[in-house]
Amino acid sequence: MLDCGVSTPITQRGLQWVEDVLAGEVPSCKRAQQACKRFRADLKRAGTDAFPYVFDAEASEHMGAFLEALPHIEGAWAARGETLTLLPWQAFMIGQIGGWRHMVTGLRRFRTAYVEVPRKNGKSTLLAGVGLYFLVPDGEPGAKVYSAAASTHQARIVFDAARVMALSGEAEGMGLDEVLGLTVEEHKIKTQDPAAVFQPIASQTKSKDGKNPHCAIVDELHEHDKRDVWDSMASALGAREQPLLIAITTAGYNTGGICFEQRKYLQSLLDGDRKNERYFGLIFEADEGDEPGDPKTWAKANPSLHEAKSLDYMQDEWEKAEASPAALGEFLRKHLDIWTSVGAAAIDMEAWRVSEDASMKLVQYRGHKAYIGVDLATRKDPASVVALIPDGKLYRLFSWHFLPEKIVDAPGNEHLWGWKKKGLIYTTPGAELDLNMVEALVLQLAGLGDDTWGWSDLPALDVEMVVYDAAFAAQMAANWESAGITAVELRSRAANLNEPFNKLIASVEDHRVINDGNEVLTWMAGNTLQKQVQGGDYIYPTKQVPEDSIDGMIATMNAIWPLCQVPEDTSDAERRGSFFAALGASS
Repeated sequence: MLDCGVSTPITQRGLQWVEDVLAGEVPSCKRAQQACKRFRADLKRAGTDAFPYVFDAEASEHMGAFLEALPHIEGAWAARGETLTLLPWQAFMIGQIGGWRHMVTGLRRFRTAYVEVPRKNGKSTLLAGVGLYFLVPDGEPGAKVYSAAASTHQARIVFDAARVMALSGEAEGMGLDEVLGLTVEEHKIKTQDPAAVFQPIASQTKSKDGKNPHCAIVDELHEHDKRDVWDSMASALGAREQPLLIAITTAGYNTGGICFEQRKYLQSLLDGDRKNERYFGLIFEADEGDEPGDPKTWAKANPSLHEAKSLDYMQDEWEKAEASPAALGEFLRKHLDIWTSVGAAAIDMEAWRVSEDASMKLVQYRGHKAYIGVDLATRKDPASVVALIPDGKLYRLFSWHFLPEKIVDAPGNEHLWGWKKKGLIYTTPGAELDLNMVEALVLQLAGLGDDTWGWSDLPALDVEMVVYDAAFAAQMAANWESAGITAVELRSRAANLNEPFNKLIASVEDHRVINDGNEVLTWMAGNTLQKQVQGGDYIYPTKQVPEDSIDGMIATMNAIWPLCQVPEDTSDAERRGSFFAALGASS
């Protein structure tokens, strides 16, 4: 425990939690343990040239003490007029944000904080207090605090909590608003500093750009289908000396969104694969292999269990989850912080992510047998090409995705722009995709390409077959055939896709599908729902909303289709003959 010249009971509460977690005396998951180990390791190197930060317990206590002076605004605690009491994990989190300081400048270390914790663990109340602290007690001239969210309703949850705290709190025998010099309005909280303000902003707010936040609070980041709010707040932090961008969220299902991106980034920090001394993070979740109905699992994922969240409530929610697959998905996301697909989910995303191998490179499979699946589009939807390489019982997937430049650069498509910047989406100028780029890619994969479209660095595969949907493909397929490639048209209808779709689902669950970590294909996998064809036994891939692209998964099913027609250990000649027999039967 750290020694301090003054009493710091709140900070000590958080530090004791670290000791209890690492000693195994508090139920905790792997990621929470990693965060505690990171803190302990940082203490050992604090105040060195390589790590010029020190933990200031008094600064930590200042922030924690302010929060504990704020009133509860809901439930029995509010009825009794009680103020907040930071639970040990909350005291740790607040202490990390407020306590770490540069040893020379005294400025806060952390500029970004990402915390994942299941619902009803006191997230919004905690964030409201953080917002009020940064507005006044932090002492920042012209402090601007924003509660930012995907919708106005969500943005107001934290803001309204702060507003009620300011109006109902008391200190030194006066109202909290009077003590802090606040003017509390319906849509803004102002201070005696005319340049300071606390207000909500949403994704659809046109004026979200041009902000100069001292503190930007993002509640339930997983609900952000677009990345505009996060990116606009993050890019605006540079004008302040010690700003904070903080998100506290539950798990979601959009693995292509900004929330999962931040989660993966934090995981890489906690695993030691990356280094960013200015980024704080904490994740509470069930670990892989934990029994979802076990109260021990609930305690690991819910650090406020028995306090803000009761065991009886969890038991009721679990009983509902046991009775319904849809409710089970909600339980896993909202109460165990497990990222799952939404709706009638087709792909087991946990199995998909476990089978990700980012070290896998196409050049390792030069000359290997491969099946190419193609799904084409020219305007709003992506065109996708997937190479499936059988490797014993495994299927190794590599994918390429294409869109017109105008679509990628359109407002609201920042996620697509980000993937383009990473080289995961390829574009051609204008509003319509030039499909010659896709045609050239397939030719290159078959060892028949040139460098017209820049694919010459890709290795040639032994392409057994290219399977494509008929849309937009007539001339392209003719060119492939004339080059000597076996190209088969497979119309995207239930009778044709049912078998490869089922095979894909089962192969993912069996961990036989190894993907190369392409974020676009993973996003599409998470978007893929299954629809039962009315009056039949067929299933068909679909999506929840038009923006949820699944084209890469259709291309994957096309690539799997040949393997569904004959036993996979037959000879090449037998396989080719059976392909066309099956095609004639299904056309």
